Amino acid sequence: MKVKSPFNLKEPKGTYGYLKSMHLYSILKACLFLGISLILYLCSRVFFPQHRGIFVVLAIISAVPAAMSIVSLVMYLRFNTGRREIFEETEALRGEAPVLYDCIVTTQQKSYGVNVFLTANKNLIGYSEYKGMEINELTRHLEYMLKKNNYAGWNIKIFTDHDKYLERLRYISDKNLKILTADKNLAGFLKEIIL
Repeated sequence: MKVKSPFNLKEPKGTYGYLKSMHLYSILKACLFLGISLILYLCSRVFFPQHRGIFVVLAIISAVPAAMSIVSLVMYLRFNTGRREIFEETEALRGEAPVLYDCIVTTQQKSYGVNVFLTANKNLIGYSEYKGMEINELTRHLEYMLKKNNYAGWNIKIFTDHDKYLERLRYISDKNLKILTADKNLAGFLKEIIL
């Protein structure tokens, strides 16, 4: 059994619990960068007033990664790890099909939280428990991204209804579909474009 290092806070992207780990990681990262900026500013005012200019410039420069880490934190805090039962049901039915959990898909207009993506026999199936999800917009974006990256001809279906999602998973499980190399490749591609 592999023991997880206490210093490695991040779960691998696409695994269950990834978003929960990213919440903690993003909070710590933002606090660290903000702390560095604050320390540099205090050095300019309290500890080294004779070198004020240098420390102020360093504090300003260090504010850029601090601001970027806060933007990242806000993005991750908007979405949560899905319910454990969704993970367990998917694992029980997926067979050998590649799967990604805790996904955030970003478009120019909006970000979408998707609990699970599964690829099987040129089918991309997703499930999201987020209310008010614009499924058609997300589907169009995914179709565009797949076509742009030479994955044309895939059937994309995103579900917000839990029962319909399970029905589709059972259908794929009952068919014993052969997992294609293209399915694994698409899962790898999705892993690159999600947050």
